[in-house]
Amino acid sequence: MTTNNISRNIPFLKQKFLIVCFIFVFFVLLAVAIQLFDHGFSLHTFLIPLITIGFAYYANFHNNRTLAVVDKIKDTLNAAREGDTQARITDTRGMGEIGQVAWAVNDLLDIVEVTIKELSSSFQRASNHEFFRKGFEQGLPAEFAASMVNVNKAINAMENAYNFSRQNRLMSELHHLNTGKLIFNLKNSQKELTELSDCMEDVLEIANTSREGAQKSQTTVAGLKNSLVDVNDRMTSVESAARHLGDESVRISETIKIITEIAEQINLLALNASIEAARAGEAGRGFAVVADEVRSLADRTRNSTAEISNIINNLRESIDSMVSQTLAVSGQSQQIGEDVISFQQNFDHFAEASQSTIDLMNETKDRAFSSLVNLDHVIYKQNGYIALEKGGEGEESNAVKVNHFSCRLGKWYYEGEGKNRFEGLPAYKELESHHAKVHNHTHRAIELVKGDWMGSDDVLQSIVDNIGKAEDSSKDVIGCINDLVRQKYAKR
Repeated sequence: MTTNNISRNIPFLKQKFLIVCFIFVFFVLLAVAIQLFDHGFSLHTFLIPLITIGFAYYANFHNNRTLAVVDKIKDTLNAAREGDTQARITDTRGMGEIGQVAWAVNDLLDIVEVTIKELSSSFQRASNHEFFRKGFEQGLPAEFAASMVNVNKAINAMENAYNFSRQNRLMSELHHLNTGKLIFNLKNSQKELTELSDCMEDVLEIANTSREGAQKSQTTVAGLKNSLVDVNDRMTSVESAARHLGDESVRISETIKIITEIAEQINLLALNASIEAARAGEAGRGFAVVADEVRSLADRTRNSTAEISNIINNLRESIDSMVSQTLAVSGQSQQIGEDVISFQQNFDHFAEASQSTIDLMNETKDRAFSSLVNLDHVIYKQNGYIALEKGGEGEESNAVKVNHFSCRLGKWYYEGEGKNRFEGLPAYKELESHHAKVHNHTHRAIELVKGDWMGSDDVLQSIVDNIGKAEDSSKDVIGCINDLVRQKYAKR
């Protein structure tokens, strides 16, 4: 039997009652002994000790029975303290006030047992996510009923928390799936845009080659045009010369005709002179010789004139043929010149179209690459979010640790086509600081997430603030990239 410190040196009721009984019997026996000593033996002196001892025995027996109920109450309460609320106090008939206390304890234990069972059943069902099983507060005393009401409120809160956690889990799973698929899709789009940019580079190279060919053809056609103009001029001169030569051949023919007529007249005069000389006889012999010579000369002149006439006729036919062919060639040359001019105009249009195509291809390439840069930037941010979810570790964390000089946008800005194509634009200068802020704030958030952010609200808020600033700077980066293309092609 254990006692607390307060009752350590104080006897229990049973011991006290037993001591009282012994003292009572002792004093009664002492009084009987004195009576025997003073008055001698008598019947009542014999009965009084027996009655006293019997009464003391009965009182002790009844007290022990009462104290046994008290022990049961104690054992029951100790059992309840140990968690056994099913024990009850029985055999209390005729115990009076002690019996009432025992039944009051039993009633209390009934309430406690019911309350515990209700709580146990409710929480057990709640642990199985069956929140509809609430504790019954009907029939319970005020404090117990109020506690049960609070327990039911707690179960409702547990149900709400469970539903919220389920929603969060669903959102988390969906976010995980979405992020994984988003990164995959973004990388595919990145690959396609890269291939598109490469193809456009090839097309642009072909267009440049076509433009160079068209420019060379323009030069060749211009030279050919000038040559044809010179040929036309020369053909015109040849045509004029041929016409003039034809006219001169006609004049020569007419002159030869006159000479032929003169030769015939001379021949006729020589014949007449010979006749007259024959009539004159010996006196006209000398004149006859001269007349013969003149006639012979006239014959030779006529024969030569005939040959010259034949030659001139042949030459005239050749000249007429040459003039005719020259006119035909001149006409064809003029037609060729007109065709060459038309050909040159077509080449000019083709060259202009090629230049327009190249300009459009350059703009399209810039827009495609700006889209690729934007996509790379989105992938960088997504990798940053995944790295934060993984506590700053993993492949994604390594991907975002690059500085703003080494990423694709940085290389494009400092070393690649961005510097060559956009350096003089206002948006180009603004882009650098915004891009650097994205990397700096993201790196800071990655470092902070490796610390005790779960135990420190300041660290958690700092992570959120840095990511918020990175998002703001990211928005400015995308805006600057779009402005680059708009500013470059604003005059078109």
